[in-house]
Amino acid sequence: MARRRGAGRAGQPVEPLGSMSQPTGPLVAGTEACLKCGATELTRIRMTLTDGRPAVFVSCPACEQTNWFALEGDGVPLDRSEVLGN
Repeated sequence: MARRRGAGRAGQPVEPLGSMSQPTGPLVAGTEACLKCGATELTRIRMTLTDGRPAVFVSCPACEQTNWFALEGDGVPLDRSEVLGN
């Protein structure tokens, strides 16, 4: 059964599907380069946290550093307890 495109949950627009290797818009503050090694070839995945906040998961293939950033944040990584709901 095909999923209807249009509005997502609670009337929010559906995020377009695309490649993880191709950026789909401006970078979120803090995700331009790896905070540990400075690499710029990062994997960035937009997601919604369990509390409903939009965020970006960033993974560095060079040093394996991972972080989450609030979509409308100030560039400071979210604390893992915020992301995991602990």
